[in-house]
Amino acid sequence: MKKIKILIPVYNDWQSVFKLMENINLKVSRLDSEFSVIIVNDASTESKPEISLKLDNLKNIKIINMKENRGHARCIASGLKYILEKEEFDYVIPMDGDG
Repeated sequence: MKKIKILIPVYNDWQSVFKLMENINLKVSRLDSEFSVIIVNDASTESKPEISLKLDNLKNIKIINMKENRGHARCIASGLKYILEKEEFDYVIPMDGDG
């Protein structure tokens, strides 16, 4: 089974990221692959709200927190480096946090 990592940078727009993850969960339900989400928090000034989502089709969700706001491209680069060094994967799909 293919392992696919979805990489999402976010800065303060947690509601959009949660909606995106719900949409991803729905779309991957019929695919024969293992999907995981890695969120790179670009030093958001707003706290991540505690929200309960039913994401049964996603193997796991990880959040990497940047110490300083570095921008979208730097978050993607940091996320790719993390995935390359720490994760087993076949494919990486970078996505924008607002879908």
